Amino acid sequence: MTDQKLIGLAAGGTGGHVFPAEALAQEMLRRDWCIMLFTDERGMRYADSFPADILELLPAANPNANGVVAKAAAAWAMARALIKSWQSIRKYKPDIIVGFGGYPSAPAMLAARLSRTPHGVHEQNAVLGRVNRLVASKANFVAHAFPDLDRLPENCIGQIIELGNPVRDAIRERARAPFVAPAEFSGLDILVFGGSQGASLFSRVVPAALKTLPEALRSRIQVTQQVREDELESTKKTYDAAGIKSVLKAFFDDMPDRLARAHLVISRSGASSVTEIATIGRPAILVPLGISMDDHQTGNAKVLVDRGAAELIQEKDFVPERLAGSIERLLTDPVHLAQMAANAIEASRQDTTARLADLIEELAAR
Repeated sequence: MTDQKLIGLAAGGTGGHVFPAEALAQEMLRRDWCIMLFTDERGMRYADSFPADILELLPAANPNANGVVAKAAAAWAMARALIKSWQSIRKYKPDIIVGFGGYPSAPAMLAARLSRTPHGVHEQNAVLGRVNRLVASKANFVAHAFPDLDRLPENCIGQIIELGNPVRDAIRERARAPFVAPAEFSGLDILVFGGSQGASLFSRVVPAALKTLPEALRSRIQVTQQVREDELESTKKTYDAAGIKSVLKAFFDDMPDRLARAHLVISRSGASSVTEIATIGRPAILVPLGISMDDHQTGNAKVLVDRGAAELIQEKDFVPERLAGSIERLLTDPVHLAQMAANAIEASRQDTTARLADLIEELAAR
């Protein structure tokens, strides 16, 4: 490792933060860099294929937890993580550190600032997340995914650049996969996922909506759905009773292939979900998470909705009757589905990972 440059990547909590960091790691590995990952135990659930030469598993706790004891525990975990990050940076001396957000990334990014290590921020959402907001003003660059970026501090000293969201190799390999519009009487593939952590709301509403569709349409549908472990059995029973073929899992490790096969996607509008739908190019119904901080998922969804690639249903309106109407209208209009798929591709950015890697190498060279 002594002759290679080293990049530190800080990401935690959810796949929405870890997956873009993994995409950048794959690109930097191709450029002969060594990879260092700062994350927590939750982040590790999405890092099975992360190409890290060095792993720093940081203690973490939600700083927004309720109660004095919980907040004190979170502060203590953050302090220990900051010390561990500082020690790791002193030991390995990364050339640059890039933060992808999530509260577990905060200690590494603060340690980068304190140690005067060059560092940058990548924001996946249309609203700058709280951790990225904390470190953005002193970062060497703030890269963002969507044309508009809300909550950006006014006193940023680094470069502000729109790049898009990096996508993992498995998604990039299926980019612009041809969309085959469903023929009359042929099968209809619906893919349902609520982000990397699943969505109980979808387990309640989607089966209830699909079972109200006309039998001629319902009999052609196969659903692939991400479902929480404790809801798999009840959701399966609902589909079986309605005569709907279904494949249900808590997590799909072949999501790119399933996304490429889908005629319609029903999803939350996390940044990675929106980006992957656009990269492969599939029609979608997007349901922003109602409790998301700063309502960033609505901003993410608008990128596809405004291009005519997706329909938006707010969580408060996400009921079986409303969803069933949208599904029936879309699945019975293959020409419109094909146009939505084409519009999704038009909204995608195919060069993001390489451009972000170029930016990092330019900064490291200085």
